[in-house]
Amino acid sequence: GLGKTFANILLNYDYDVILAASKKSYDVLSQDGGVLQDYKLVKTDFTSSESVTELKSLIYSKFGKLDLLINNAEIANGFGQKIDQISIDDVRQVYETNLFAVIRIIQVLKPLLEKSDYPSIINITSALGDIDKMKDEDFCYANYCMTAYATSKAALNMFTHLQCKEFKPSKITINSFDP
Repeated sequence: GLGKTFANILLNYDYDVILAASKKSYDVLSQDGGVLQDYKLVKTDFTSSESVTELKSLIYSKFGKLDLLINNAEIANGFGQKIDQISIDDVRQVYETNLFAVIRIIQVLKPLLEKSDYPSIINITSALGDIDKMKDEDFCYANYCMTAYATSKAALNMFTHLQCKEFKPSKITINSFDP
């Protein structure tokens, strides 16, 4: 839903849009042909360096640069799980998509961002990854137990903060957005 929403917004602002989607999202968007027009839907496995490199080649051949990267892929699982119910393999899978894939795609696409006049990265996060909010008992999600998801989003928030510092002397801006 969010990827399609972002694509529509960007199309309304005259961006050329490539909507990279994985697995189930790709299948759903493929069947939704008439709703989005003027964009290119590309099946991408964000956990695969090879797949992300293919995406980079497509962007380069079509545009030669990348102005805006929105990292929206995520997995949310394990609602309500206590420590003895958590599967380490499930946690790895969540981190692979919610954190490591973001690092991978930024590493691979950074050269294309550097070719843009005003390159920007937006990492989609969640309030569940905000440690201060999760400590606040008045916060509506404070009692949610989604260990893998919440900690992966907290790690993404820290990564985004550190990249903000790293990119400060460059023209690349990076921000988090919690829808």
